[in-house]
Amino acid sequence: MYKSVKIEKIRKNTLIKFMIYTYQECIEMFGTYYAFSKALAAKKIFKIKEGVYADENKPKEIAIFVKEYHKAIFTMQSAFYYLNISDVVPNKYYVATDKDASKYKKDNIVQYFLNNGLDKIGVTTMNYAGTEIKLFNKERMLIELIRYKNKIPFDYYKEIINYYREHIDEINIPLVVKYLSNFPKKSLIKRTIELEVL
Repeated sequence: MYKSVKIEKIRKNTLIKFMIYTYQECIEMFGTYYAFSKALAAKKIFKIKEGVYADENKPKEIAIFVKEYHKAIFTMQSAFYYLNISDVVPNKYYVATDKDASKYKKDNIVQYFLNNGLDKIGVTTMNYAGTEIKLFNKERMLIELIRYKNKIPFDYYKEIINYYREHIDEINIPLVVKYLSNFPKKSLIKRTIELEVL
């Protein structure tokens, strides 16, 4: 009964393929707190943590993360891994947000605050482990690699640079140049790309 037009409306507005809900979405689906409570008792829906519920008892961790931090965009080590640029599994979630976003206070999150609309440039989506995630595309991540060159281990940097060299035919260089027009130190970044990748 609860798999109704309401749940389909929520499904269309969410990034999660298998469903994870906020408390408010659950109340909207079931109509009343009483009906929601009955669904919980009948195990038609499961409480995962405070304010987070799901169709299944043990959803994937990344699906929960995306629901909780739906404005976050995966970047750096997370994006390199999800894009198959690196096989190094990140031990934290690396995400970018607008500079005015709230600070994520969990130890397993590394948050980059971006100015001047840089959180909107090169954003794409992909399905990862059954979850639709937002991340920067390969062209944008080449720029991010150069921007944060001095903040990541040298061996890791070289691994990523080698990927871009070996897959240069798959990279839209004119798009990289277009993106660069929005960045500070764009000439330095462009020069580094020319020297190390092209």
